[in-house]
Amino acid sequence: MRRPVLLVRPDGNDADAVAFADEGVPALVDPYLTVTPVSDAREASALLDDLTLAGSGDWLLLTSPRAWPSWSALVGEETLAAALTLARDRGLRVAAVGPTTADSLDLPPDLVGNSGAKGLLAAFAVLPAGRALLPHGRLARTEVSDGLQAMGWAVRTAVVYSTTTVTRRPASAGALASGNLAGVLLRSPSAVTAVAQWASLPASVRIFAVGPTTSAAARARGWRVVELPLGTPADIAHSVATALPDLPAAALKERASAAADDSTQLGAGLPADHPTRDGRTLDSSLLIAYRGGRPERRPIWMMRQAGRSLPEYRALREGRTMLDSCLDPELAAEITLQPVRRHDVDAAIFFSDIVIPARLAGVGVEIAPGIGPVVANPLRTPAAVAALPELDPAALAPIQHAVKLTVAELGRTPLIGFAGAPFTVASYLVEGHPSRELPVTRALMRDDPATWHALLAWVARTTTAFLRAQALAGASALQLFDSWAGRLTPEEYRHLSAPHSAAVFTGIADLGLPRVHFGTGTAPLLVAMRDTGADVMGVDAVTPLDEANALLGGRTPLQGNIDPARLAGPWEALAAHTADVLRRGRTAPGHVVNLGHGVPPDTDPDVLTRLVAHVHAIGDEETP
Repeated sequence: MRRPVLLVRPDGNDADAVAFADEGVPALVDPYLTVTPVSDAREASALLDDLTLAGSGDWLLLTSPRAWPSWSALVGEETLAAALTLARDRGLRVAAVGPTTADSLDLPPDLVGNSGAKGLLAAFAVLPAGRALLPHGRLARTEVSDGLQAMGWAVRTAVVYSTTTVTRRPASAGALASGNLAGVLLRSPSAVTAVAQWASLPASVRIFAVGPTTSAAARARGWRVVELPLGTPADIAHSVATALPDLPAAALKERASAAADDSTQLGAGLPADHPTRDGRTLDSSLLIAYRGGRPERRPIWMMRQAGRSLPEYRALREGRTMLDSCLDPELAAEITLQPVRRHDVDAAIFFSDIVIPARLAGVGVEIAPGIGPVVANPLRTPAAVAALPELDPAALAPIQHAVKLTVAELGRTPLIGFAGAPFTVASYLVEGHPSRELPVTRALMRDDPATWHALLAWVARTTTAFLRAQALAGASALQLFDSWAGRLTPEEYRHLSAPHSAAVFTGIADLGLPRVHFGTGTAPLLVAMRDTGADVMGVDAVTPLDEANALLGGRTPLQGNIDPARLAGPWEALAAHTADVLRRGRTAPGHVVNLGHGVPPDTDPDVLTRLVAHVHAIGDEETP
């Protein structure tokens, strides 16, 4: 599986991400730059006056796809479009650097330069000197205007936008610096500056620079650059895919096997007293299976194993709200341990809730009995999202305390940390309550994608911090739940969810722990979900494990997928169904037995205990 290529420009990444996906290269979108129109419109207005009078022998030069829309924002879209139409009728011609810049206009330009500034100047060198109008960014290089003036052209310029480096360290910076990304795509000198500010680039990360100007800026940093010609997103994606190492299936399998054997890699980024570092959980059946191995005892744990099905849980929770229980370290630790004692499962799952990170950051959210998460003030506007506070690391203290208490009691049994994926959590924050159809969420995604992506980026940051806190305190694996991902089409998932789940996975990659991804109704999304950075894929009860294994190319350990509805039926039917799940799971490189969703609250706990013993009795032998 290829690692992602990072896309850092402030806008226009969607087309690149789709083109990369078509080439089989996962893309991680994490802007390192932000673009705003300038506050003073006087230069833009003066250049509009020049355009109004322009005609034969004059040229409008666009060197960036942001120039025209930013100029339009300053002087009025209709006014600028009308002035351009009249000027072209009088003989004005238009030149653009690269097809992306050309696409920023409604009408095709007269000249498209595909060799950067030097190529554009070479094209103008054979023309009679005239007047050139050049809207540009505040940090734009001056070689075009200087070169034209040297050839006798009268050049009128206007600063119409500012491109600046983001002020908060991007979530992907750590993954970039640690070599967990395949490469980074740079489209401008300002992108070079921004990436250099936030991350050092190891030799293993390919640096793709589009055009000679950007390439020169990257080389000036001492970076080894793969220079790409200016072209369409499809052209660039193909060039990147061609330049990346191509690992055939046999090599991928060999590499996965080697990684499974090299247990020293596990937990490499964690403290020396971590359970995966001091040996307590390193050779547990769960972690062996997560690494693609075949332990003698087939590991089993169950989603929602700690909770409503246990009478001891109900007694302990009496009179306490759900979220208050999650944030009481002693109580959360005891609830996490209850199913391990009762059922002899091979892993504990940390007792928490997917909205806890938002609660710790200051969002007013509660769990209403019989309803689910309810948000006091749903987040539906740019102002509401912009006002979200960043999660204070100190707020995670109760989580770390609870994990440490739990791990101390678990001994050699691993603890799985978990969090909700950005799409699912954001949907709750937007809707304000559970909703199967997600009407407000869909409206926000459709009508205000900038606000939607800003919200998911915030959720990804808080989620990453939440998972890292659990891992550093002692969790041996981490699972990301995208419960509602199945409500998206594959294209919607790639555009609206995957980049933010990828940001979470890259943000925890340096810890070296197995990363598990799960959602329901996600058979069409399994590959895309895996390619966000998951090491193990959870499979719902609808998708047979052998089919999931085939979809994933036979190289991803699986988790699942006993149908929870079978728990209330006859034992003989449940036992036969379990045997079938184990048989199908045997096709995958590793298999952890689980349910295809959570334990229903009315499940008889004795059935769960019997099921665990049954799976252990079968073990990893061939099942009929």
